[in-house]
Formats: sequence, structure tokens, C-alpha cells
Amino acid sequence: MKDYFQKISDKLFNSLENHEILVLNFDAEKTDFVRFNHSKIRQAGNVNQATLTLNLIFKKKTLTSVIRLSTDFEKDSVLLIRTLSYLRREIPELPKDPYLMYEKNINSFEQNITGSKLDNYSITGNILDNCHAFDMVGILSSGTIMKGFANSLGQFNWHESESFNFDWSMYAESGKAIKQNYSDQEWNQEAFSNLLSESKEKLKVIDNKEIILQPGKYKVYLSPSALNEIVDMLSWGGFSYKANKIGSSPLHLMEKGEKSFSEIVSFSENLSNGISPKFHSDGFIKPEKTDLIVNGKYINSLVSPRSALEYSVNHNAAEYYESPVSIHLNEGLINSNKILETLKDGIYISNLWYLNFSDRNNGRVTGLTRFGCFMVENGEYKGPINTMRFDETVYNVFGDKLVGLTDKSQLLMDSGTYDERSTYSSTIPGAIVEDFKMTL
Repeated sequence: MKDYFQKISDKLFNSLENHEILVLNFDAEKTDFVRFNHSKIRQAGNVNQATLTLNLIFKKKTLTSVIRLSTDFEKDSVLLIRTLSYLRREIPELPKDPYLMYEKNINSFEQNITGSKLDNYSITGNILDNCHAFDMVGILSSGTIMKGFANSLGQFNWHESESFNFDWSMYAESGKAIKQNYSDQEWNQEAFSNLLSESKEKLKVIDNKEIILQPGKYKVYLSPSALNEIVDMLSWGGFSYKANKIGSSPLHLMEKGEKSFSEIVSFSENLSNGISPKFHSDGFIKPEKTDLIVNGKYINSLVSPRSALEYSVNHNAAEYYESPVSIHLNEGLINSNKILETLKDGIYISNLWYLNFSDRNNGRVTGLTRFGCFMVENGEYKGPINTMRFDETVYNVFGDKLVGLTDKSQLLMDSGTYDERSTYSSTIPGAIVEDFKMTL
């Protein structure tokens, strides 16, 4: 695919006229999909696709077109030259872009897969062998994702990553379910077995009499999946330079120094796992790690090139939406093998959903419990709880009410496949929080 991208790039660059600049972004994947129901394969298939985004720049004006490629060079060449002609014809009618930014220096970067570590047939067989005795429903997506960047100034960037994402639920006879996710770049049998053991333990008690909680404040354990839902909301403008400037960030009070998190909380944008590309869609090379919150203090924002130009600051090659693509929350000291013992009496929250802001300016988030949330007494599951709505601020969850974070994190890759497989990921530990507010 890299050679093909280089070939079509050269074709387009050689077709440019004077004073035209062309920026190209290439997105491709080779993915196998397997759908399971009742622990049997119900559907299997694969996707092999490639897309090219053309961004023509002329006299500080810009116009973009997105084309799905056939990977037949002759066919694609005709379509792409026609598209370039269309962009050339229409761009004079547009106004100038006052915040136009693109990499003018040549900073090429490549990340290639040196050897495949995934055996999709073996992974599928492993899942069937380990889940055959249970009512399991899920989807496995695995394969290679490729991202490319090239511009007519001479820069060429390439990114390849190989990963899998197994998203599944295990059902009891009552119809209640335990939901889990296992995603990584290399299959680890121990990690998968631990998740299965956790699911089996919860299934044993999920049909116990449902415990009806009353509204109030509870000591809770938030699993990495549950905590990640809150982190997702936090990332919705929380680390954006522009959102903090205009006051729409849920962390703008923290950015101003009026609020803080616990000293054990440190967030960073960390691209070292190699899942997301280390270059911006306009060619800027991203730092491998950007500290965002360190020891509870807001240190840096994600600054896109356009925001940098608008506010006369330096950027750190953040994408234009200024949200993390690979967020990392540092681990804590709670023994991950003794979560129930440490929680002792409280609520074990496996999943949260339907989250939204109830008070964005003060970082207050609301949502519902979901899939396998349990009352814990004396360090043991007692029974499932009814679905509850929570309403809590991130300053409590990560601040005054945070008891601690677990000593192990879980890699959680976005399972989205709309249009293409997502390259977003989170590395998140679990957390124990006191006085977590359940409202109804």
C-alpha cells in the first residue's frame, strides 16, 4: 500500500500548475471481522479499502475532496486527475482561509510493521474454545491499519499498525449480561483468561435477587471501562486550548488554576503504543508524549496549528478537534488482584453509558450504570443492583473523593468501525471513589 500511495502521489504532484500546493492523506485498512452468537461464528468477512483525501491550496485558499480508491492505478489515476481539475476550477470562487496552516518544512516519518504478530484464525479458535460453554455474543475485528501523508513540497509520512479488538457480552439464563472488551496489538492468553475469569465470577451472582439502591452517595469501584467513559467526557474539550480560551471546556476552572485533581492523577497524550499515527493531517510531526495534567495540576493543552495561528501560540500538532487520540492515565497503588477486598463495602461499577454533561462549566457529568454492576459486602459480590443514574463532577472523581487508582491499566481501543476502523485508544486503570452520587 505504501508503494501504491507513493505512486499516485507522484502522479498528482506532477499534474500541478504554478503556485498550487497539494496535501494528500491516505487511509487504508485490511480487516477481518467475525461475529459471534451463542459462542458460534454467525458471520465472517473482511474489508480491504483505501481512501485518499486531496486538499488543494492556492493563494491562501483551500478546497478538499475525498475519494474511495479501487487500488487499480489506471482507474484511480483518471478519477484523481478529474478530481484535481474540479478542485482547480472551484477554488478561485472561495474566500481566503485566515487560519490556513500546513507543514512547510520537510519532516518525513515512517512506521512500518516489521513482522505480523496476529494470527486471526488462531485468535478466533481461541475464543471459541474458551467460550463454548457460555452464551457469548460479540464481534472480533483484527488486521492492519495504514495512514499516509504526502505533500507537493516533498514530505512523505507513513504509519502502519496491527491490532485486534474483541468486544463481547456473556449472558445468563435470565437475559442479564456481563460486558467485556479485550484489545491489543498482540494476543496475550493470560490477559484474556483473566477477563474471562472475571466474567465467570460475575455470572455466578448476576441472577441473585436484584438489590434496589436508594439515591445517595456510595463508595464505588469504577472499572477501566467505566472510568474511560468519564475520561471520554473529560476529553470533550477538556484539554482543548481553544475550548479553554472561550470558556467551553469542562476543565476551564482547572486550567485557570481555580481547581485541581488529586496529586496521584497524571494524564498525558501518549503515542508510544504505536496505534495512532505520529503525524498531523497537515504533516506536522507530533511529540511522542504530551503531559496534560501532572500530579493533579493542569500543565498543557492540546494546541492545533489553527489555534496556534489564531491565538499566536506554539502548537503541539494536535488535530483540529483538539481531543486526545491516545490518552494515558498513570496507574496508582491499589492491588488489581484485591479490588473487592480493598472496596470491602460498596458498588462495583463495570460499565457506564449514556453520559452527558449536566453542568459543563463545572465539569459535572451524568449517566447510567450498565451491564453487571454489583453490591459488594465484606469484599464479596452480593448481587446485581438496579440501573441507577449518577451525577458527579470530575473534580470529585479525580480529586477530593478519589481513594486511589489500581496498579494495572487496561488498553481500551475504540471499537468504532463506521467508515473505517478507529485508531483512538485509552490506557486507563480502575479507580475507587468515595461519595459517588447516585440520583435516581
